[in-house]
Amino acid sequence: MVMLTRVLQRFDPFRTLTWPELSTVARHTQVLNVPADRWLLREGRRLSGSYYLARGKLRVSAPVREVRYNSSAAQQPIYPGSTAIQTLTQVQILRVDTRPIEFLLQGNGGDHGLESDLEPWEQRFLSSPILQRLDPCVWQRLFSELQERQVRKGETLVRLGDPAEAFYVLKSGHASVHRMGKTLAYVGPGDFFGEDALIMQRSRNATVTALEPGWLFELPRERFSALLVDKVVRFVESSQSGLRLDVGDDKPDDEGCALHVPLHRLREGLRQLNPAQRYHIVGGELNARALAAFILTQQGFDAWLVE
Repeated sequence: MVMLTRVLQRFDPFRTLTWPELSTVARHTQVLNVPADRWLLREGRRLSGSYYLARGKLRVSAPVREVRYNSSAAQQPIYPGSTAIQTLTQVQILRVDTRPIEFLLQGNGGDHGLESDLEPWEQRFLSSPILQRLDPCVWQRLFSELQERQVRKGETLVRLGDPAEAFYVLKSGHASVHRMGKTLAYVGPGDFFGEDALIMQRSRNATVTALEPGWLFELPRERFSALLVDKVVRFVESSQSGLRLDVGDDKPDDEGCALHVPLHRLREGLRQLNPAQRYHIVGGELNARALAAFILTQQGFDAWLVE
């Protein structure tokens, strides 16, 4: 972790951060080692987070140019900013999940690819890979159906064990996601939550508490399924090509499964997945596979649910 923190200091958006702040960024950073002649990003696709070149050489588009790890161009993220990225040599990439640490990066030169006059929550929400899967007419309908309400500091927005009745998008303010006294994540303007219990058709698996006054959007359960899940979760025949990822609790008997990451460990196991790989989700019940596909899609992965 200390070595990774020192590497992060090489890049312009992190130079002015304190050591504790850099350590926080490091905890949300994934190190990717990608062979030569691989596509990290193809034209027309999007990634989540910010990507930095730590070693090796790439070819990027918009404009087309080569970027070496020790060049001035590599001091800024290679994504957002590039429309296509191909490795020319074996490279080491740092993928920074900017969502939970946005408050640290504001004012430090971080470019998250949001060139718009939209409100901050709209910029964040629309930059989500989930929303990028939708046709504009669908997300416009989604926006029109969001129900807005004010929240107070300390208000419980979602309570552990309660029935799941809605999907939520935070318009302003910040909130913490916690369970059994442990903070799991922080959410800010444009972040959404509540999807796990809705897709799994179970009770809430964590509590979300407002850290300050703000505004919250709600989308009823039925509309969440119709406007998001049914549009985002894609099905594929098991015979088609793709790396099979088993998300069931038990170790798979299927020798064709290259990876086994149980659903309850999927978010923390994202570091071992290759963002350039296509994944076919198998194992476990159908709702569990649907949630796994939704989670991976939200993180920018090419994920398909095997029927």
